[in-house]
Amino acid sequence: MRLEKYLVQCGLGSRREIKEFVISGKIKVNNEIVFDEGIAIDEINDFITFNDNKLKKKTLKYYILYKKAGYVTSASDEDNPVVNDLLPNWVDKKALFPVGRLDKDTEGLLLFTNDGELNYKMTHPEKKFSKKYYAKLKKEISSDDIKKIEDGIDIGSHTCLPSKIEIIDENSVYITIFEGKYHQVKRMFKAVNNKVVYLKRVEFGNLNLNGMNLGDVREIKREDILID
Repeated sequence: MRLEKYLVQCGLGSRREIKEFVISGKIKVNNEIVFDEGIAIDEINDFITFNDNKLKKKTLKYYILYKKAGYVTSASDEDNPVVNDLLPNWVDKKALFPVGRLDKDTEGLLLFTNDGELNYKMTHPEKKFSKKYYAKLKKEISSDDIKKIEDGIDIGSHTCLPSKIEIIDENSVYITIFEGKYHQVKRMFKAVNNKVVYLKRVEFGNLNLNGMNLGDVREIKREDILID
């Protein structure tokens, strides 16, 4: 196995972080500092350390939560309940964290994992992972406004990447975006003088809420996410 892959499976960090650890001499194989993350190692018989602490592979876990409104995407909050409170007792919450964020009043799909590399891949702007939302609007949206949003609208501090809108009915749409700026979907519709009155994320990459009810949690496998 490549050293880099083993270190990822130990939960040491993203590939970029691991490269920095190796270059800075923090990784040893059989008590010898190595400076090449691409070397082959024997994960069973080799003695591998980070800052002289022995490493071992951890069990990576993946869960989908159908988030309820009223919970903030944070590890702790003095004033509000947090999304980890929605995870049932059968889930080992140790080291789990949500991938990306959902606003307090937004419902929908939230992925939890202890896989740091996956988190990097799914949230880094360069990766352009799709996020599909159901949005109920205050008023009907015009075709001109749809085009403005789809072409990449300016929301003040940021010009959004091109997106895709599907009309459901008079004032309900699906919108698919490929980044995750703060309150992005709400700000996109606000930029065309409309308002989101209800928002739910229905897909994140290859994942969806099919068969789930509000508050449900489902364990999945990394292969279900279809990421390299």
